[in-house]
Amino acid sequence: MPTESMILIRPEHLNHHGFLYGGRLLEWLDEHAYIGAMAHLKAEANLVTKGIDRVEFRHQVRDGTLLRVRSTLVHVGHTSLTTYTSFEKARDPLKIFRALVTFVALDEHGQPRPVEPLLLQPFSPSTDEEKRYWREVESARSRRSAAPGASGQKP
Repeated sequence: MPTESMILIRPEHLNHHGFLYGGRLLEWLDEHAYIGAMAHLKAEANLVTKGIDRVEFRHQVRDGTLLRVRSTLVHVGHTSLTTYTSFEKARDPLKIFRALVTFVALDEHGQPRPVEPLLLQPFSPSTDEEKRYWREVESARSRRSAAPGASGQKP
């Protein structure tokens, strides 16, 4: 169940060159990815952003542009879950930005907790796109855990 919303680009969203400020887009990314993740979880879930992978700014955006934001759950791990969130022009299927955002579920003491009991229903990737992103997230997790300095390893 993807979530979708719209954003109207206004003058206060622009940088000094007259284009959408990248920092504002990243703020919206975090917010909309969170909404996309929480749509699959019980109300008592407490998520924090763990990381953002594969950030791609593809096109500039000007004042007055209407953006469609779509966020889809693509991966569920033991204590984390990941959404694929994209921004496109509403009247043109031109994707202007996309990213994978990973969240960690925390307990009342701020420690990671299992995600599965918080899910409204079990998650399994069903579309080709979800399966592709599932593999991508798994691959990125493997690379990070094998990297020097990961899990207390010394470089």
